[in-house]
Amino acid sequence: MMTLYESLAQTFIDDIVSERLPIGSRLPALRQLAQQQGVSLTTAGKAYDYLQDGGWIYARPQAGYFVASRSEVAEFPTLKHPRLTSRDPRQFAPKQGYNSGLTGFTPLGTSLLAPALLPEVELSRTIKRVTRRASQTIFSYPELQGVASLRLALSEHFLDSHFAFSAQELVITNSCLDSVRIALECLTNAGDTIAVCSPCFSGLLDLLTTLKRRIIEIPVTHEGIDLAALETCFSERKVTAALLSTTHLNPLGITLPTEQKQAIAQLAAQYQMPIIEDDVYFELSHHKDKPLPAKYWDKEGYILWCSSISKTLAPGLRLGWCLPGRYFEPFLHHHSQTSMGVNSLVQACIAEFILCGDYRRHIHQVRPVLQHQINQYRQFLSEHLPKEAQISAPQGGIVLWLRIPMLNSHDLVQQAETHGIDFRQGQCFSTHPDYNDCLRINCGWPLYLEIDNQSAASQLKHLCELIVKQTNSFTATA
Repeated sequence: MMTLYESLAQTFIDDIVSERLPIGSRLPALRQLAQQQGVSLTTAGKAYDYLQDGGWIYARPQAGYFVASRSEVAEFPTLKHPRLTSRDPRQFAPKQGYNSGLTGFTPLGTSLLAPALLPEVELSRTIKRVTRRASQTIFSYPELQGVASLRLALSEHFLDSHFAFSAQELVITNSCLDSVRIALECLTNAGDTIAVCSPCFSGLLDLLTTLKRRIIEIPVTHEGIDLAALETCFSERKVTAALLSTTHLNPLGITLPTEQKQAIAQLAAQYQMPIIEDDVYFELSHHKDKPLPAKYWDKEGYILWCSSISKTLAPGLRLGWCLPGRYFEPFLHHHSQTSMGVNSLVQACIAEFILCGDYRRHIHQVRPVLQHQINQYRQFLSEHLPKEAQISAPQGGIVLWLRIPMLNSHDLVQQAETHGIDFRQGQCFSTHPDYNDCLRINCGWPLYLEIDNQSAASQLKHLCELIVKQTNSFTATA
């Protein structure tokens, strides 16, 4: 039997499905809803929470509740022939590397929050306050493990998300990618093979290319990762380590189911296989409840959990961290040999920013904004792309993954570059050709925010026009 709030939520679901409430429609304010339906504010709030958790609606700060853009889960292409063979990414990288070299206003390329969404005033105030009282800090080398106040602040911050660890277990690094680099260098050697997700974040492929590591791609679909293939790699010792993303994977945007994260931790322990978990989008869930990382279920310490503030706050500060588990000593030793610690003043500022509550408030404020932007981008794309286009529906993060049948994303890159438009072609996320009709765009910029008489919307519209022109040309000559 439905509760009162579930019954109330179901009436909205029925209206959304029947399109009596079209996408983007504004819903009654909580107090207005409670008065209209003769229910308490608590019941009205629970109904809206239920709808948000189901992805039916989203909240915009100081604006209210709106109907979200929903679509069937897109079954994006996976590897056609995942033979679990070791491949050298250096042989398959696009000519310019896995990342574009375009500069200027390129909101659709790099996965990044727009400065307008960041707490510039609060962060500047914190930096000034800490700088005044920390003048002696800059005259000493930083603590190799990281400033104690920052490690404690992060420990307390993540405890609020039910992810508990001690400050003594944490190592501060220069970024999430720096944490991944250190883990790879201290656990593997040049020529070793690493298991990675497929598609895989292009920045990780860049790093693996530079470090001369080989890879085996483990297929990931809308349903999750191919655990059987991963276990085969472990049991047959095809790989030395695994490098996996588990929450709001870039570029697909999906989060692995809880049971798969548990299974990954179990496989790591069973085969004594180090797994580097790249979890940089962990805090950018579009809903109230944040998924836990695979590290949460790691009782034997084989998972090295890596993250940073690069996607949530300020990439320019270059600050990240790692929970190396049983690999703490070799990780810290290699970090001390290659980095000599992290800027103490930056660490002190971020510790203060977290401890005073400004960081948590920022995260709470930006998550619904991102959900709104993702919905805006999806709606815009559905109106301007061919009807056959598939658009991901992520539950977190800041990117969308698109598939347009008959598209050649490699050719599209060359056309777009002449117009100063940046995006990531499908080829950037694999050593296989199976994603050539796919592309990834960043949704971290407000769609209609103008910079130098340009906006993400204008670039996105132009990109859609190039896509339509290319696919129409292919159809005409087929």
